[in-house]
Amino acid sequence: MSAPRRGLGRGLAALLGESAVPTATAHEVVRDIPLHEIAPNPFQPRKSFPGDALDELKASIAEYGVLVPVIVRRQGEGYELIAGERRWRACAALQRPTIPAIVRASDDRQTLEFAIVENLQREDLNPLEEAAGFAYLMDEYALTQDEVARRLGKSRPAVANTLRLLTLGDAIKTMLADGRLSAGHARALLAAPEHHRAALAQRAVNEGLTVRALERLAGATAPVAKAAAPPRALSADECDFEARLRERFGTQAALVRSARGGRIELHFHSEHELLRLGDLLFPQES
Repeated sequence: MSAPRRGLGRGLAALLGESAVPTATAHEVVRDIPLHEIAPNPFQPRKSFPGDALDELKASIAEYGVLVPVIVRRQGEGYELIAGERRWRACAALQRPTIPAIVRASDDRQTLEFAIVENLQREDLNPLEEAAGFAYLMDEYALTQDEVARRLGKSRPAVANTLRLLTLGDAIKTMLADGRLSAGHARALLAAPEHHRAALAQRAVNEGLTVRALERLAGATAPVAKAAAPPRALSADECDFEARLRERFGTQAALVRSARGGRIELHFHSEHELLRLGDLLFPQES
């Protein structure tokens, strides 16, 4: 399934308003909806719900009730969660018959974006869940890293660095998911050759290494690159040519000149972008 690249209109602003706490708009009301009529959000990026945190929420709801309504959308004969799965789970565990909810119109992409933003603002996602959410937005809806960053209020380098965590081995991902390694540790491991990473990760866990210490170890295992001659400065005409490349291909482009020649660089951040560039470079073959 794919969706055309078009703006979301008010998008997250319409969903979030000015804060992370969902409130009803002038056209919406908070209503009590039976729990059994609400299904969980299939786009929920968060996969783990620690029992101790859920127990604390259950105790709070048992004493004070649900202070912040969940947000749902109509789905068939019932409803589907957009945000508030922990509250929904806690109410189900307490066998409460209903939960206060706001019913809101939302398509699949808005639902996923809102779920990611809600969890990010509450720091509920582990780094791999966050990365998987970013990757899903890019793959399913043909979004670039810049578009994901803009929609979710992140910087593009932050999105890129988070996505790189998905390239780590399964053993390291497990350590990251269960909290033995932090996102900073995982990013430090990316600087090491792939065959060194698992051993470095285990050493970091066993010895309680800081991120800085792990960075030094990872750097020591990286191959030393040959010193390259610095590129020469571009002329005004070459800067204009570089700008035309960016406009033509719709991506970051660079003209790098050396003493006798140089190279043209076209950047892509997903398989979709690579295929798009291929269609532009070889239109007769598409």
